[in-house]
Amino acid sequence: MNYYKRIPIWENRKRVDFLVEFKKLVCDYFSNVSRTDWSLNIIENEIAKQTRSKINMKLQKAHSIIKAAGVNSSVFYTPPAIGGSAMNIDVILNIFHLHLYRIEPQEALDIIDRAIGIYKDDEKSSLFRTFNPFFWLSLVLDYIVTLLFKILGKIGLNQEKIETSIVRKVIKGILYLITIVVSFLTILEKLGYLEAFKSLIKNLLK
Repeated sequence: MNYYKRIPIWENRKRVDFLVEFKKLVCDYFSNVSRTDWSLNIIENEIAKQTRSKINMKLQKAHSIIKAAGVNSSVFYTPPAIGGSAMNIDVILNIFHLHLYRIEPQEALDIIDRAIGIYKDDEKSSLFRTFNPFFWLSLVLDYIVTLLFKILGKIGLNQEKIETSIVRKVIKGILYLITIVVSFLTILEKLGYLEAFKSLIKNLLK
């Protein structure tokens, strides 16, 4: 899933709507469960059971959208008793098990709210991106580079390692430069200045 600064306006709004709906489901769920103690299993009424199913169907997507906003969905858990292991707990993916870690549901709601806020704050920028041709060019080049690495992965190379290295940026930069040069020459040709430009280059190289 593309980073939030790499999406057009309609995708921005779609993600906001999705997270708002997801938050409502989470609120509905926790409003229909009861517990006598954090160490005991929670009790779900019929509404909670139905809502749980809806949340499960949207959970992975919600987590991906939150992650794409650059929001960390994990909290550091320290066990209350000696002998337990301290660890990071993803409160979104473990939303139905928060009581086992004595984590309040509000932690998950706060994280969802942070992601919603980031997307809403970026709405104006996403509108400008949508009408920027270089934004779409960059997405096309990203797709080409990703496709290239998939091919390299098929022939046995470590696709993940290559993609996370500087090689990806270098290849994308080269493709970007080639595209800009070709576009520039095409414009000159359409305007009738290509031959004059070639002559100018030749004179400069003498």
